[in-house]
Amino acid sequence: MKRVAAYCRVSTEADDQLNSLENQKRYFEQYINNNLDWQFCGLYVDEGISGTSVEKRTGFKKMIADAEAHKFDLLLTKEISRFARNTLDSITYTRKLKGLGVGVLFMNDNINTLDADAELRLTIMSSIAQEESRKTSERVKWGQKRQMERGFAFGVGALGYNTKNGKLTINEDEAKIVRLIFDLYLSGKGVFLIQKELENRGIPAPNGRLNWSTATILIILKNEKYIGTLKQKKTLTINYLTHKRKTNEGEEKLIVVENNHAPIVDKEIFDRAQKELQRRKSAAIDKSRYSNRYVWSGKVECAQCKSKFERRHNETKPNPPQIVWRCSQAVKHGREKINAQGQKRGCNNKAVHEEFLKENFLAVLNAVIENKDLVVQELKTAVRQEIAKSPNNADEMRAITANIERINARKLKLVDTYLDDLMTRDEFEDTKSRYNKQLDALSKQLSSLEHGNETVETLRQKLEKVETVIENLARLKEFGDSVCGELLHKVIVDGREKISIYLATDKNADMFVKMPVSFSKGCSDKQLPQIRVLG
Repeated sequence: MKRVAAYCRVSTEADDQLNSLENQKRYFEQYINNNLDWQFCGLYVDEGISGTSVEKRTGFKKMIADAEAHKFDLLLTKEISRFARNTLDSITYTRKLKGLGVGVLFMNDNINTLDADAELRLTIMSSIAQEESRKTSERVKWGQKRQMERGFAFGVGALGYNTKNGKLTINEDEAKIVRLIFDLYLSGKGVFLIQKELENRGIPAPNGRLNWSTATILIILKNEKYIGTLKQKKTLTINYLTHKRKTNEGEEKLIVVENNHAPIVDKEIFDRAQKELQRRKSAAIDKSRYSNRYVWSGKVECAQCKSKFERRHNETKPNPPQIVWRCSQAVKHGREKINAQGQKRGCNNKAVHEEFLKENFLAVLNAVIENKDLVVQELKTAVRQEIAKSPNNADEMRAITANIERINARKLKLVDTYLDDLMTRDEFEDTKSRYNKQLDALSKQLSSLEHGNETVETLRQKLEKVETVIENLARLKEFGDSVCGELLHKVIVDGREKISIYLATDKNADMFVKMPVSFSKGCSDKQLPQIRVLG
C-alpha cells in the first residue's frame, strides 16, 4: 500500500482564500481515502504565504523533512503554482523528493514527477507560473504607486497616528508623547537623556513596553509625518521571488504628498529640530569613528573607593543588553561591606551607561569649542596664577651655591691637615662625613629650586601656546580614537549626580578642562567649562 500525503497553500489570509484552503484540505483527504491502494499520511499546509520562495513556508519545510524521514511515498498538490512559483524551487525540490523515492503528482497539470518526461513539462509550467508571479507583482506595484500618489498610507503608522484604510488620524494620547520628545530635544537634551526622561515618567514606547531606545527617538525626530507630509517608497522590493527589501537610494523616485493629514508638530518646530540634528551631527565630531570600548578604558575612576570602572554588559530581559561602566570593586565584591578582618570590600557607586558617557563627553567638547575665547582667557589666567605662586629662587640658589663652594674648600684643607699629622684618622673621617652630609642636603635644595625654575619656564611656554591649542581643537572636523585618547583625561564618578569629565588640552595633561555632569540633567553645549592647571 502506497503512503500518500498532500500539500496545500494559499497566498493571502482573505476569507475566500482560507475557505479555498479548507476545501482543498477536505478534497485531498477524501480523495486519498477513496483510493483503496493508498494510505492517508497527513496534510502539510501554509496559510497566507507567497509561493515565490520556500524561506517562510513552515508547512513546506516540514513536508520536506518528513520526506527525508521516509514518512510517505507520494505527495499530491493541486497545481504547480501551489507548490512553487519559482522555477528553480520547483525543479530543485521535485528532484530532491524524487531522489528520496517520493513522487509529486500535480493534479490539475497532470504531471507526475516519476514519469520520464515530467521534468521537461514541469520546467515549462513552472516558468509560466513564475512569469505570472512577476506580472502580478508589477500590477500590484503599479496599483500601490497610484494609491500612494493619492495619499494612501501603506504599512504601519507612526506613534501619534492611527491608520485605517490608508488614512492617518491623530491619536491625541500618543501625540502628546511626540510633542514632548520634540520639546525635550530642542531644550538641549540628547536622545539618551530623553530616553531616561520618558522611562522615568513611565511613558510607554511604541511597542507598548516601558523601555525606549535612542534609535526610536531619532526616528520620531526625523519623521516628516508629524508635519502632515506623507513620504513613501523609502524602501524597495529588490526581488519579487525572495521579497527582500532595501533602502531606496535613488533607484526610484520618492512619492511625497504635502498636507496629506493633520500635523502633530508645527513645521517651524520640526525644521528647528532638523537643523539641531544636523548641527549636533556635524559639530566638530564624527561619532561614527568613535570606538567606545578603548576610549574609556582606564579613564573612568570611582570617587568613593578610587578604583577604575570596568565595561560590562547589563542584560535585563526582555530588553536589549546595554553597555555600562561599573566600579571594579562593585563588580568583584558587590555592595560595600566589612569582612571579618575589618577590611572594607565592595562599593556602592552606581553604574554609568556608556551612551551617557559618550553623549556628554561630546557635549563637553562642544562646550569648549563654542566657548573657546572664554577657555583661552581662563587658561591664561590659571597659568599666570601658577607662575605667580612660584617664588624667585635666584638669590637663594646663589647663597646655596656659595655654601657648597665653602664646604668643598674646607674639605681640601681637611685633607692637608690630616696629611700634616695634625689630626687623627678617626677625626678626619668624622669631619669628612659631616661635610658630605651638608653637601648632600645643599645639593637637594639646589636641585629642588632648579626644578621650580624649570616648571616656571614650562608654564611660560604653555602660556604662549594656549591660543594655538584651543584653536586647533575648534578646527577638528573628524573625531577618531587617537584624537579622543589624547583629549579625554579622565572621568570621576561619585554617584550619578556627581560626574566630572576632564578634557586634557595638551598631551602631557598638565592643563585640562573640567565640567560636572548630572545623570538626570546631562551636559548642555551652553554650559560653561571649568579650567584646571597642573591638576
